[in-house]
Amino acid sequence: MKFFKPDYEFDHFTDLSLQLLKENNIHAIFSDLDSTLAAHNELGDDEFTKWHENLEANDIKLVVVSNNSQGRVDRFTKPYNIIGYGRCNKPLPSKIRKIMEEIGVKSSNSIFLGDQLFTDVTCGKLLHMKTVLVQPLGEQHEPWTVRWKRGLEASIKKRW
Repeated sequence: MKFFKPDYEFDHFTDLSLQLLKENNIHAIFSDLDSTLAAHNELGDDEFTKWHENLEANDIKLVVVSNNSQGRVDRFTKPYNIIGYGRCNKPLPSKIRKIMEEIGVKSSNSIFLGDQLFTDVTCGKLLHMKTVLVQPLGEQHEPWTVRWKRGLEASIKKRW
């Protein structure tokens, strides 16, 4: 069960601070989209905008990697000029490994941010990245399959 345990747990993505990123020599954040950066199918809000601008000002790349469609990812990322990829098939690491090669980042300088153990944290672990688990945003709007997985995740968390 320790495999599923993230390196860090926060309430919200904005709790992932510049100080923590700098202390760990992080140059890139690979982040899930829905329920991590915004509620399911929602766009970024003022809080996201401020957080992203702070990352950019400190030369930290934000790369959105989602299992949702490329169209959904583009609707979120384009206004911010963020790199974004849909249909990533997380937790399988192969597509994200290719993305890392394309943009020239290493696992040792990257962190994986997400709201689910079975997709996001597992993918980050398979890529040998540090991992961050956040509380989901807008749970009431999630598909039933995600809500079902959260029940399984809760039973795993009890065993840490």
